[in-house]
Amino acid sequence: MNTVYQKSQDLPLDILKNLDAVLVLGGGVPSSVDEPPIYVQKRCDDAAKVVKIYTKESSSKDSVLPILTLSAGTAHLPQLMSADGAPIWESTSSAAYLQKRHGIENVYVETTSYDTIGNAYYTRTSHTDVNGWRRLLIITNEFHMKRTKAIFDWIFGIGDNGYELCYLESENTGLTEKGLEARRLHEAKGEQSVLNNLAPQHITLKEVWKFLNEKHDLYTALKLADRARQPHGDNRANKGESRSDLLKESYGAK
Repeated sequence: MNTVYQKSQDLPLDILKNLDAVLVLGGGVPSSVDEPPIYVQKRCDDAAKVVKIYTKESSSKDSVLPILTLSAGTAHLPQLMSADGAPIWESTSSAAYLQKRHGIENVYVETTSYDTIGNAYYTRTSHTDVNGWRRLLIITNEFHMKRTKAIFDWIFGIGDNGYELCYLESENTGLTEKGLEARRLHEAKGEQSVLNNLAPQHITLKEVWKFLNEKHDLYTALKLADRARQPHGDNRANKGESRSDLLKESYGAK
C-alpha cells in the first residue's frame, strides 16, 4: 500500500475491492453549494469512478463503499455563506456535487479542519478510528499530493493501528499555469516542514493534538480570537504573511 496511482483504472482490483472508505480532500471556496472548485470537482469525479468500479466488482449487491469528503474551509479566503447566514463547508459542497452530478448518497462530511494537517487528524479521530475504516483511498490533485501523502502517512502511521493507505492523483484542471506554479512552490515548502520538523517532533496523537490546539494558527483559541479582532481584510492565516493572488487562485478565488 501507500502507493500513488494516477488513474482510477490503475487501482489493482484486489486493493479496490477491499477498501473501507474513499477520502476526498477539500480544496477551496465553492461557487455554490453544488459547485466546488473545478479541480475539486475532478477529485469528486474520480471518487465516483472508484465507487462505480467497486460496486460492479463487489460480490455483494448490498455492499456500498462510503465516501468521506473533507474540510470545513480554508484560511486563505472568506467562507461561502448560505442564504440564512450559515457557512457552507467545503465538504458539504463536495458531497452535494457527488449527489447531484453522480447520484451518490453514501457520503459523509468532515467539518472541523481548515488545512491538510487538520484534514488528516480530524478524519482519523472523528471518523476512521470510530468506524473501523482501515483500508483507505485518499484523493487529491497532483499539485497537492506530495504534501498530502507526507501528512496522511504521518498521522495515520502513529501507533499500531493497522491502517493501509493508498492514493489517487487527480488531474490539475481549472488552474492557470502561473497559479499552478505558485501553488507547487507553496506545497513543496509545506512538505519539507512536515517531513523534517512536524512528523519527527510529534509522534503520538496527543502530541499532534497539543500542536494543533496550542500552536497552530487555525485551531488555537487565543490565536483564533486575535485573528477575529483584526480589522476587516487583515485576517491572515499566518501573522505577517499576505497571500498572492496567484496562490489564492488555487484556493478557489475568482
